[in-house]
Amino acid sequence: MRKNKKVTLNVAQLIASMAKQKQKFLEWGRGSGKTTYLGYDSLQLVKQMPRASFAMVGSTYSQILSRFMPAIKEGLELFGIYENVDYVIGSMAGKKLGFKMPFQAPDSFNNIWHWANGCIFQFVSLDHKDSGRGLNSYAIRGDEAALFDNEKLAINVRNTNRAKKAIFKNAPLLHSEVFTSSTPLTRKGKWFTDMEELARKDPNNILFLKATAKVNMENVRSDYFEYMRQAYTNDFIYDAEMLNIRPKEITDGYYSQLTENHYYTDYDLGYLETLPGIVDVKGNSFNSKQDRDVMKHELLIISVDWGASINAMTVSQLQGDTYRVLKEFFVKSPKILDHLFIEKFLPYYKYHQCKEVYFYYDRTGNNDTANSKMTYAEQAAAILKKHGWTVYSMTTGTNPDYMDKFRLINVALKDDGRKQLPKIRINKGNCPNLIISMEHAEIYDRGKGLEKDKRSERRKSVDQEHATHLSDTFDYPFYSMFWDIFNGTALSPEDRPLSTFAR
Repeated sequence: MRKNKKVTLNVAQLIASMAKQKQKFLEWGRGSGKTTYLGYDSLQLVKQMPRASFAMVGSTYSQILSRFMPAIKEGLELFGIYENVDYVIGSMAGKKLGFKMPFQAPDSFNNIWHWANGCIFQFVSLDHKDSGRGLNSYAIRGDEAALFDNEKLAINVRNTNRAKKAIFKNAPLLHSEVFTSSTPLTRKGKWFTDMEELARKDPNNILFLKATAKVNMENVRSDYFEYMRQAYTNDFIYDAEMLNIRPKEITDGYYSQLTENHYYTDYDLGYLETLPGIVDVKGNSFNSKQDRDVMKHELLIISVDWGASINAMTVSQLQGDTYRVLKEFFVKSPKILDHLFIEKFLPYYKYHQCKEVYFYYDRTGNNDTANSKMTYAEQAAAILKKHGWTVYSMTTGTNPDYMDKFRLINVALKDDGRKQLPKIRINKGNCPNLIISMEHAEIYDRGKGLEKDKRSERRKSVDQEHATHLSDTFDYPFYSMFWDIFNGTALSPEDRPLSTFAR
C-alpha cells in the first residue's frame, strides 16, 4: 500500500495554487520552490480531468526533455508519484501497464506524457511550426517561458486551449495556463515580464507573481543566499536568477542592431523523438544530427577565442545569402584548449559528412607559447587533423579595429542587403551564451576612440561565457570574410577561390 506523503506549500506556492485567475505567470528565482509547485500543479490537472489532453510547451523539444521533465519528475516524487508506475514518457508502455487511454488518443506517443488515469500531456515545441497543430487541449503549462516566442506561443499553442467536456465544466483548472520562468537575461524574455503590467490592468484574469527563495526558507539551508552568492561568479546572473532583479537593457551596445529577428531554432524533431524519454541533463545524447540548419555535406567555419579562464568557440556556415551561427562551445579552467575540441566540438560533429573547417581565431593564437613547440592555433589544428579533419587556417596579421568591425556588423544586422552583405542568423537554442555575450556587449571610450568594452573579461564577478569572449568568436570570421566586400574592394565570398580563403 502506498504511503501518503505530507508536503507543506510555501506562501508563493499556496497563492499560485489557490489563485482563481486562468492565466498565471510566475517569475520565481532559484530555490523558491518551483519544482514542488510544478509537481503539485500537474497532479491537480490529472486529478481534476481524467483522460483529458494538456499541452506542455517548451522553446525546443530538447529543452522539454533535458530541463523541464527532470525537474517535474523530482517534484512529483515529493508527492509519491513515480515514473513507470503512475505515468510513462514517450512510449506506449502505459497501455501494457493497463493505463486508460485519453479521449483523443494520438497516433504516436513519442512526445506524450501518459498517466494511468488516461490523461496525457503532449510536448509542444515552439521551434516547430506544426508541433501543436491538431491538438485540442484542456490546459497549457510551460517552463522557462522567458525563452518562448510569444507570437508562436499564441499561434501554435494558446489557440488549442479550447477542448470542452460537460464532465469538466466545474474543474477549476479547465482552460488554465501557467507559465513559469526565472528572470529573463535577454531581450527575448521581455514579453514575459510585460505580463506584469497586463496583470495590473486585468487582475481578475491574470496573475503575475514574483518570488525568491526568501519564501521557501523552511526548505532550504539558512545561509542559502550567502552560499549561492559564492557559487555564482557573476553579479548579473546572481541578481537575475536569485533576486529577480531584471538586467538593464543595452540599447546602444556594440551590436546595436541585433534584435530578436536575428534568432531562430531549427531542430530535427523526428531525430529527437527517437532519443530516450528523458535525456540526461548534460545533453550527452545530443549531436549535430538534431540540427536541421546545418548543411551536412558542406565545410564548417569555426572560430576560437583562447584565454586562461575560458576557451570559447562558435561554429558557423555561409549558406547562400545567410551567415548562420550554428553552435557554441566553451570550456573553463582548469580545462584547456584540448578539451574544447576533444570533449565538445569533435563528439558533437562526429557525424558531419564534410570533415573540413575554415579556422579563425584571435591572432595571438599564432604567437609562440611557453613550454610548447606549437602555437595555440597549431595545437588546435593538430587535434583536428588527428581526428580526420582538414584544416584551413585563416587568421594572419593583426586584429582589426573595433570600430571597423562595429560598422561592418551593424550594417549587416540591418538586413537591408547593403554592400552585398549576408543576413546574420543565430541558432538561439544552440547559442544561448553567445546571445547574452552579444546583447550585453557595450561600447567603451578609453580615450583612443570607441571600442568594444572588454572589461567584463577581467571581472571575477562575470561568468566568462557571458563576457565578450564568445562575441569575439562571432567577429573574427565575419570581419575576415566580409570587410573587403563592405569596402567594395573584393568579390563576394561565393566567388572567391578556396586558395584565397586558405592563404
